[in-house]
Amino acid sequence: MGVEMKRTAFVMSLLICSGFAFAKNPDAPVGPFQLGASLKQIASVPMTTAEISAFMPEKKLLFVVGGENVLEVVDMADPAKPQKVNELKLPGGASSVTVHGDLVAVSLLNNPEWKKGHVQVMRYGKKLEVLGLHELCYMPDMITFTPNGKNLLVACEGSPDETFTEDPEGGIGVLSVNSKAAKAWAKPQKTVVGFKGLDTLALMAAGVRKTGIKSFVQSLEPEYITVSEDSKTAWVSLQENNALVKFDVAKKKILNVFPLGYVDHSKPGFGLDIKKNKQIEIRNYPLRGLRQPDGISAFSVGGKSFVLTANEGAPVNDYKAWTDVTTAMALMQQGVLDADEFTTGMLNDLKSLSVSNLEHCDVAPDKMDNGKCPYMYSFGTRSISIFEGETGNLVWDSGDLFERTVAKVAPEYFNWNSKKDNVKMDARSDDKGCEPENVTTGIVGDKRYAFVGLERTSGVAVFDLTDVENGKAPKIVDYYLDPKDRGPEGILFIPAAKSPNGEPLLVVGYEYSKTLAVYAVK
Repeated sequence: MGVEMKRTAFVMSLLICSGFAFAKNPDAPVGPFQLGASLKQIASVPMTTAEISAFMPEKKLLFVVGGENVLEVVDMADPAKPQKVNELKLPGGASSVTVHGDLVAVSLLNNPEWKKGHVQVMRYGKKLEVLGLHELCYMPDMITFTPNGKNLLVACEGSPDETFTEDPEGGIGVLSVNSKAAKAWAKPQKTVVGFKGLDTLALMAAGVRKTGIKSFVQSLEPEYITVSEDSKTAWVSLQENNALVKFDVAKKKILNVFPLGYVDHSKPGFGLDIKKNKQIEIRNYPLRGLRQPDGISAFSVGGKSFVLTANEGAPVNDYKAWTDVTTAMALMQQGVLDADEFTTGMLNDLKSLSVSNLEHCDVAPDKMDNGKCPYMYSFGTRSISIFEGETGNLVWDSGDLFERTVAKVAPEYFNWNSKKDNVKMDARSDDKGCEPENVTTGIVGDKRYAFVGLERTSGVAVFDLTDVENGKAPKIVDYYLDPKDRGPEGILFIPAAKSPNGEPLLVVGYEYSKTLAVYAVK
């Protein structure tokens, strides 16, 4: 004990002398921590906002937004020494940014947010020139150019106000041009594809969730968009609704809505820690985790399209008028749960966990002979999944790999709440755990990788996706956590061919610490 304390004191004194920022808990090791060697952090810089970024290879510039009325411009000529060179005021809170050629577009929220927002399109010459400010849809969130640059796609979330007095319809916003000339973006064709006309009853029966107190259509809330490499197909996550939309870009038409199902946490390999007791206890429970992804990312290989989902989870618990959240004890008191499964000990374990009051297991085909529920539905799965892009069929799920990896690599930071910048391990075990927030993919050499940001635990995980099209399961090859960078939100892969230094890079915006980190990818 004495030797270990001396070693810790010595290491911390070195860190203090070097100006290293470390977590407020003096007993926690400061990191960084790493599983493999795929990622090497080469820079971490403070920003005004550090959430979503987009890269312009021709100018070697990075454009960054994060909910504020500003667009930050970062010179990436030397990726190891990023330099903030400009901060442009915007006419609204910027929720997302995207780049194509010398064009930059941002989605802008209104005030209040439930009102119609805008898309601002700019061109970068010697400076940013505004080409057009376009009112488009309710609560524009994620925005992306299609790879061919002809369309801007916007996830129009359409969230309600606090009382559900206002609950605008969400949809998929499309700004389109037929000309390559930048000036065409001054007057693009504007379309918002809504969800009217969908078979409401069939979708709900299949597992697409209806939330809130208004109509099914009003409850659908697009969150994130990913587009195929040929620009023909887009997929849109409906997070609260636990579903994925398949969208024909040219026809501006919804092709399908896939329910994303659940993870069975009672099965081996799909356990979780749900007890906030300062211990690592990854166990199986009678829970079905609703995937409810935030970030998604599409890739194609071998003629097949796939969609990766970061299964954060999204309980609707921030409105005064309605919630889909309840507890195990409440369900037991309502006579819903099977007492043989949900014993006193089990209920005690589950007492702090939020579960859904929407999903019902006391009806066919799931109900037991006594009409009671042998399981409950929880929010998020603490995992990522891969689905077939054409059919929505599940290909693979990472199960409890994240929790087991963090337990191995950085146990003192297991399920900590990085938002609070105070290391209390196990603090989020009873509340969605690590929260996979976003995911992207990229080719490095002859391998395809997925990069996943874990919002609450922080850090970035790397998966090898090679041969997934032939049924080979992805393999986790790295996990990098530096506690000074907290809350990864946006994850941007820059391939070697477009990189300023000719090497593949990963840029991560850390929302809580407001830092922008750059990693070399090996």
